[in-house]
Amino acid sequence: MTSRERVRMALNHQEPDRVPVDLWGSASRIHTEQYKKIAAYLGLEPRESDLLRPGTTTQYVDFRISDKVESDFRHVNILPPENFQKYQDEEGNTIDEWGIGRKLFQGFNAITKNPLADMEMETLKKHKWPDPKDPGRTKGLGALAKDWYENTDYAITATSAVSGVVFENCQYLCGTENFMMAMYEDEEYVDALVDKLTEINIEFHLNYLKDVGDYCEWIEFTEDFATQNGLFISPELFRRYFKKGHTEMFRAIKKQHPNIKIWFHSCGSLHKLIPDLLDCGVDIINPMQPFAKDMDSAVLKKEFGDRACFHGGIDIQYALPGTPEQLEEEVKKRIEAFAPGGGYILSPTNHVQSDVPVENFFLLYELAHKYGRYPISI
Repeated sequence: MTSRERVRMALNHQEPDRVPVDLWGSASRIHTEQYKKIAAYLGLEPRESDLLRPGTTTQYVDFRISDKVESDFRHVNILPPENFQKYQDEEGNTIDEWGIGRKLFQGFNAITKNPLADMEMETLKKHKWPDPKDPGRTKGLGALAKDWYENTDYAITATSAVSGVVFENCQYLCGTENFMMAMYEDEEYVDALVDKLTEINIEFHLNYLKDVGDYCEWIEFTEDFATQNGLFISPELFRRYFKKGHTEMFRAIKKQHPNIKIWFHSCGSLHKLIPDLLDCGVDIINPMQPFAKDMDSAVLKKEFGDRACFHGGIDIQYALPGTPEQLEEEVKKRIEAFAPGGGYILSPTNHVQSDVPVENFFLLYELAHKYGRYPISI
């Protein structure tokens, strides 16, 4: 089968020839330090054209490595705005177009400035927001997606347009403690902020997909609602503040592009929120973090496998940095749980970190191809 046929069958809850595999999606990239190790292992020089995400912890997107591991995907990535440049303030914070400040600590970006930290309605009303329709964001993407669609057999997706979507961006803008308290103490402010971010996200995504959406299988949303041991907020708070807006976002996208599915990433113990996300219109859930609380793969497949597709599953906490034997057992376990009946696309549960042996990175995909053949017989 071609990659596109294989992915479409999986998304339609049918069994293709093998489980599709993914690399370079919104939650399956490679930490820059690790990417350079892998490129050197293959004798590849990092190319300027692959430096798609400068200033992040996963700066490169190199499809030469996709081909080495026989990934089934090509991913469209939104581009930087044409009319805004990040800058450093007097305190050394790198300020982005949302007004959020960050500093680099041990290879990872940390938020160090929250522009709405005073939690005043007047500050919110005066805040300068990004321009979702900045022409730089989509320059050339339509032609690229069309070329991939017409001249390759890959499944094409659109990676996340706005990291953190609504819930996380509320925390980036206000500070986590400030925002969490406000959900109980200042409902009017939270409603105003969530409504504004929902409106901006709809504009961002419709503009992003305008020229590429007809070629894509799904659009990716990345927004962490959970920790290792439970949700950040209760399902009741999700329904109070976020469910309506998320439903509006996903409906607007599907109205403009009926072919597109909604792929949703949240790390951690997401189990209790999955029914609400499916109600909102989510079709594909990532990353299915196996060692988070209540995230047993077989249970999730049994409970939600008729309504949701699963993407990810391969543990990066213990198995991917572990022994080859541990990794083999992990791949077999996830395929056995998620793959029967289709509806599964295999990838790491998040970006490949620098503690992963390079050999294990390649072994992961070798094992996926070995054990992912249908009919599954592990």
